[in-house]
Amino acid sequence: MQPQRLESRVGMGTVCLEYSRHRPYEPIRTISQSTFCFHFNNLHYAQGRNDTFLCYEVNRKDCDSLVSLHQGVFKKEGVDHAELCFLYWFYDQVLKVMSPREEFRITWYMSWSPCFVCAEQVARFLATHHNLSLAIFCSRFYYPNYPQKLCSLIQEGAQVAAMDLPEFKTCWNKFVDNGGQPFRPWKRLHKKFKYQDFKLQKILRPCYILGPSNYSLTLSNVCLTKCLPEMRFLVECCQISLLREEVFYLQFNNSHWVQPVGNHYYRRKPYLCYQLEQPNGQKPLTGCLLSKKGRQHAEILFLEKVRSMQLSQVRITCYLTWSPCPNCAWQLAAFKMDHPDLILRIYASRLYFHWRRAFQKGLCSLWQSGIQVNVMDLPEFTDCWTNFVNPQRPFMPWNKLEKNSWRSQRRLRRIKESWGLQDLVNDFENLQLGPPLP
Repeated sequence: MQPQRLESRVGMGTVCLEYSRHRPYEPIRTISQSTFCFHFNNLHYAQGRNDTFLCYEVNRKDCDSLVSLHQGVFKKEGVDHAELCFLYWFYDQVLKVMSPREEFRITWYMSWSPCFVCAEQVARFLATHHNLSLAIFCSRFYYPNYPQKLCSLIQEGAQVAAMDLPEFKTCWNKFVDNGGQPFRPWKRLHKKFKYQDFKLQKILRPCYILGPSNYSLTLSNVCLTKCLPEMRFLVECCQISLLREEVFYLQFNNSHWVQPVGNHYYRRKPYLCYQLEQPNGQKPLTGCLLSKKGRQHAEILFLEKVRSMQLSQVRITCYLTWSPCPNCAWQLAAFKMDHPDLILRIYASRLYFHWRRAFQKGLCSLWQSGIQVNVMDLPEFTDCWTNFVNPQRPFMPWNKLEKNSWRSQRRLRRIKESWGLQDLVNDFENLQLGPPLP
């Protein structure tokens, strides 16, 4: 991150925001419990909630740690929305006072996502002040009628996500006059979060598919290099050393229907096993990642871990229980475009919603970026068993393993043909596990 020069900040409080005059806005310290539960409820249809509440936290970066400076709540003041009120206040009370070499990390918890005007103004503010990083958590998102504005906000370094239970708890503990009472989630909170997260992905879909010259690479950098401090903690929590034999047989089974164990049905979880082969004969690095409910997908955790290693000219093989979702696929593709010397091969046991166009587009973005994608067959299952399971016996194929694999390969081949990519990836189906790098 480049330090902000003093001369670039002179007069930017009003010029950047296109206002010649403004009165100083003062935040409120907390909001009531009823206000929080009414305005931050992540309903599908939030009628009567016309105000936007912005709970903010400003931290100053001190070496490798963060020092808390300010926190409070803004709402609309006159014609100025809460976002602009915060920018005016932040410029007057922080940027004018602190050294221009200071770096700040700002976190917003909002009842509504920014409107298209505010999104544009915040993007311009971030473009002018490069010593800022902004993370925005929204309880609800406006109808996706302004994707280009939100994309421009992300392009300038903002991280945008839907609020889930951890964010609601943080907001409750820091910004609500709760009287010492713990946060009690409202009914179907997580289900509503998944709906809001789906709406966000729909809004940002144009950002993902414009290509590397526009937003796709930028989005990857934002999501993975300007992530919150909790990201490294999540990677460590979701890291698994080895898989148990019964877990491998249950989760990597490529049967179309889930087979019950006894009288109980189990849930197929998204596992990712990776092997990173380094040059010069070094020992390969291996690991297993598991997506946690309501948290980052295993693919995103994998990218965060690989980026922290700062490696190049390596070969990585990934075995997944499910093929990547569109969001993970687009971010994997952006990562590969950022690292053209890296060889990345992905083998999936099963195809995830392969009949939906959005998921097919995600697979296409992987192929177009140079990532080799295929379905696991007997050699891949055997290799995964050998490297990522603590086996007490050789791998014993389950019934119809090769037949199920052939069916999935046929579906994958039809996706390639329907999108005109067969010539580009016609040799992937014959891909074999190669020897170690020299």
